Amino acid sequence: MDKKRISVVMCTYNGELFLKEQLDTLVTQTLLPDEIIIQDDHSTDRTMAILQEYAANYPFIKVCVNEDGQGVNSNFFGALRKATGDLIAICDQDDLWEPTKLEQQAVAIGDHLLCSCFSKPFSEDGSFASFDGRRPNTSLIRLLFASLPGHTMLINRRLIELLPQDNPIYGISLYDAILGMTAAAFDSIVFVDKVLVHQRRYANAATYVAFSGSLPTVGNAFRILKWSLCNYTKAKPHLQRYFRGRQALFREIHPNTWIYDEGCRLIRLQLGNGLIAYARLTAFFIRHRSRLFQTPGGGIVKWLRALLYPIMQMYNYRLWVKK
Repeated sequence: MDKKRISVVMCTYNGELFLKEQLDTLVTQTLLPDEIIIQDDHSTDRTMAILQEYAANYPFIKVCVNEDGQGVNSNFFGALRKATGDLIAICDQDDLWEPTKLEQQAVAIGDHLLCSCFSKPFSEDGSFASFDGRRPNTSLIRLLFASLPGHTMLINRRLIELLPQDNPIYGISLYDAILGMTAAAFDSIVFVDKVLVHQRRYANAATYVAFSGSLPTVGNAFRILKWSLCNYTKAKPHLQRYFRGRQALFREIHPNTWIYDEGCRLIRLQLGNGLIAYARLTAFFIRHRSRLFQTPGGGIVKWLRALLYPIMQMYNYRLWVKK
């Protein structure tokens, strides 16, 4: 097999606290990358000094600085398009990689568009950290609602080339959700059943959310159902905006897969109104319950969740409702 060039892409912003620890795990990989692209979004702390120090010691580290603040999506997609590798690994500034991460994922990805792995949260300041050891559901039906963590991804550069340059989806969903659902539409995701990333959880992190309220417990299920029933009409317009973004993306990619056709059908049902549309959506969820939920097995729990999901999914838009 021809050796494929590997790029690592990291975006930084005020990451001085943990940046050195993460960089040390990158430059000691058992399979060293051909390049590490680090793009800074105008940090005001010592991030740039740390990056310059490492770039001086490791010539394959290339540091870029945005002309102005870009935000998460523009920063990551801009950095991804600078990468020259055949395979591109996405890296956060404050996690820790296992030494064999790149080696194992480079073997596993084969001709697939995307490879993911387990990421195990850890905390040193008492922040909430919970590890779900179930193998994630990588079906497109699931990834239209959820996302694989970007910091676990190794992607084939063809995935970047499949994405449109300008699309409403970029203003609605984060980069990892966009990459995941696109790869899933081509039915081209592989998963490594090992913890290869340790995700640092701390209160000041840009993505920190104490997600204990969303864990799969009976108490949380009743609370989510109650909120969704009370806020259904307020949340529905936000749901439809969310899925119009997905529809705009799907109009510009053209996978020849059965699951893509089913994903397009789901989007149309989500955008519908009235009792007939609601009934058809419920039937769709019941039929695709194994592709929609993480719950293992195929018993009564999945049936019940599928029956209630047209309502309970509204909880996903609670932050938008509050705005």
